[in-house]
Amino acid sequence: MADYSLNVVERKEKGTPASRRMRRTGMIPANVFGAEKDPHMVALNENELMQLMDDEGFFSSLISLEGLNERQDVLVREVQMHPYKPKPLHVDFQRVQADQKLSLNVPLHVVNDERAPGVLAGGTVSPLMTEVEVTCLPAKIPDHIEVDVGAMEIGDTLHLSDLQAPPGVEISADPENDQPVVNMAGTKAEPEAAVAAEVAEEAAEEGGEEAGAGEEEE
Repeated sequence: MADYSLNVVERKEKGTPASRRMRRTGMIPANVFGAEKDPHMVALNENELMQLMDDEGFFSSLISLEGLNERQDVLVREVQMHPYKPKPLHVDFQRVQADQKLSLNVPLHVVNDERAPGVLAGGTVSPLMTEVEVTCLPAKIPDHIEVDVGAMEIGDTLHLSDLQAPPGVEISADPENDQPVVNMAGTKAEPEAAVAAEVAEEAAEEGGEEAGAGEEEE
């Protein structure tokens, strides 16, 4: 079952002039391809699309295209944006088949940072990746992959191989290039410096006691 739905209409004209005319009416041209079917030209409402684009999960979820002869479940494969305006110009959708695995990027969500030893010691969680590629059947597409940093100390790094994927989902990773996902930034207390500070403090206390004893003798 799709997580989102979009109303689309057939479009007959193609080419730059036709697309410009369409955008002036508040519609965005789009193509639907895949699943061993011919490409399909459609158009969708710009405002409806932009509202869904504000949702992080939209780009990694099944979308039902409504308004055609038959409902089509798709994924967003590419959104062409205006060079300097937050405005979509064109969308490519890929059809999906329930029995065929697909690869797509899903967001990474850091969890348990509030109890991480590194954070409690003054460190900072520094994400190095915001999404990861996974492979799975359409029904198994996860909303996100969790990055559990609850046990991280300052100086620790988690890699792709450390991530736990939900059942039926495979994280795409190269064993020979295990990319870092997040690290715990901060400065560790140097043991030698800590010992030196403790010795200096003890010496200062002893010196104060000797001075006090001298004053009493006088």
